[in-house]
Amino acid sequence: MKIKPYEETHMEGTILLDNNPFFQSHIEGDLGILITEDGRMWICIDGLSFIRFTPKRKHHEGGNE
Repeated sequence: MKIKPYEETHMEGTILLDNNPFFQSHIEGDLGILITEDGRMWICIDGLSFIRFTPKRKHHEGGNE
């Protein structure tokens, strides 16, 4: 099953990083997100990659597989 892709999108605003001891928790800036058909995800803050996710296996609906 394919994931519905979400094209790279950027928006300006307030970014809150809850429970994070490494960064200031309140940032005014640009947040970018991208989700691909195979489930990979990328999130950036002010143009710098913040989170990259690659699934271990293909997406499945329901069940405890």
